[in-house]
Amino acid sequence: MRTKTLSSEEVGRVRDPLIHFLKKYSDGRITAKGIRWFRQLPINEVRDGNWVAISWKDNKIAGAMIMGDYGRKEAMIVVHPDFRKHGIGETLLNQALQQLGKVYTRVACDNIPSLKLCFSCGLKAFHLVKGPTGKPTLWLGGGNFVKEDVVQPESIS
Repeated sequence: MRTKTLSSEEVGRVRDPLIHFLKKYSDGRITAKGIRWFRQLPINEVRDGNWVAISWKDNKIAGAMIMGDYGRKEAMIVVHPDFRKHGIGETLLNQALQQLGKVYTRVACDNIPSLKLCFSCGLKAFHLVKGPTGKPTLWLGGGNFVKEDVVQPESIS
């Protein structure tokens, strides 16, 4: 199994197959808004907190992780069913933490596999919101995250 962080040029070359992979193997957990964001991401913006990595074996994508603005805008991770429970999600998330220094993500409270992944990599839940599908959703952060990057302190009047 190999894992690689993609350059802007590489993202441009594999964007369509990655979108197909995300749609096919996300079990409906990746929103249309997230897919649209990735499809429209200008290639020269794959930097400064926008991050894409893939894992593969025998020229077959095994997993992919895509972050927008350290995860504040979008955070997607999908592992092919044949490769689940092989540590690919952990490898990708730990690589993001190492290379970006901090990550954020939103995970619906009923998405137990993703919550397990996040907690196993040391992410901490810090805020509960209504997610894009109306479900209770946790904001999680890892590395040198600052919850105020996401949650504005309430003013006392």
